[in-house]
Amino acid sequence: MSEGGMDVLAAIRQRVSVRSYEDCLVEPALLDRLLDLADTVDHLTSVPPRVALLSGVERTRRVLTYMIGSYGLVQNPPHLLVGVLPEESGAARLDLGYVLEQVVLEATRMRLGTCWVTGSYDAQRAGEAVELAVGEVAAAVCALGYPATGRWGRFHSRAVRRLAGGHRRKPLTGIVFSGRWGKPWSPEGADPTLVTILEHARLSPSAHNHQPWRFIVRPDRLALALVRPAPIDAGIVMAHFSLASSALGREGQWEVRLEDAALARECGLPRGTIPVATFQRI
Repeated sequence: MSEGGMDVLAAIRQRVSVRSYEDCLVEPALLDRLLDLADTVDHLTSVPPRVALLSGVERTRRVLTYMIGSYGLVQNPPHLLVGVLPEESGAARLDLGYVLEQVVLEATRMRLGTCWVTGSYDAQRAGEAVELAVGEVAAAVCALGYPATGRWGRFHSRAVRRLAGGHRRKPLTGIVFSGRWGKPWSPEGADPTLVTILEHARLSPSAHNHQPWRFIVRPDRLALALVRPAPIDAGIVMAHFSLASSALGREGQWEVRLEDAALARECGLPRGTIPVATFQRI
């Protein structure tokens, strides 16, 4: 358990996208803890990402000013966590979502604010700022800092969150199937621990809050699929599911099966839906 006594389930429930920050740097010891976590957490694939740190409002503003007005969506973050891929691939992006979301949740436990940014930032400037090696790609950034406490800062975060659809999420019955794609699943009568795990997975952030992931509950394992190409979002929801499972005593392991035709057939996935992985209890 982290400082302040917040466990990971509470962090999942309390995490929101913070879009306005106080004008002060985070203590170096806390930043070191987050970077150490990024270096030591388990990975999903053989192409693990790295997480680099960019500090200073002027430097973060330069990366976030991708187009006119985009900087205003996330105001004054003193730091950016830059997710760097060793190569451009769906597997690498999946791993990035899995690793960086665990860092995000640890930051939440530290009472820090975060906000994923996967589109409205300048990838070239981000890469130059963290000195990419040959072949590396800056695939996402995450704002980091202390949430603004002033009235305007709180209003800005709430307003942008509503514009981005952050207050709306599909119910479990809209993202979970039973056995095969399209077969209704209901939390009524289901394993209550699994329901709790799925509820915490449902709270995962995703681009524009589209919630592109779908779960298929099978007798021996759980399958994950995407209704649109969004491997970073898939990695994020896989992190939530793993952490919630572990916290509730349901240890398990993901097996990545990205674009696996056999898994697609087993689950009856419709054309255009992307198989991602299966989760099985240990």
